[in-house]
Amino acid sequence: MNLKDGNQSGEVARTLVEFLEVAITMVVFLKGFYPSAAFERRRYMNVVVQRARHPELRDYIHSAASGLLPFIEKVS
Repeated sequence: MNLKDGNQSGEVARTLVEFLEVAITMVVFLKGFYPSAAFERRRYMNVVVQRARHPELRDYIHSAASGLLPFIEKVS
């Protein structure tokens, strides 16, 4: 594997983590764990999704998804 392949696989892993962050946020929104007013509409990859308004909730979801990055990179 050359350096270019390593960078590409790292980019794929980061994109997957970003997608998981959006997916987790959507599950939290759709299950109604927080009131719908706690979310705002945003676009992700040209699809309308919900994003948490509260910075601490957003950071928590981000850290949970980002914590998976080393494991995803290890597998890929």
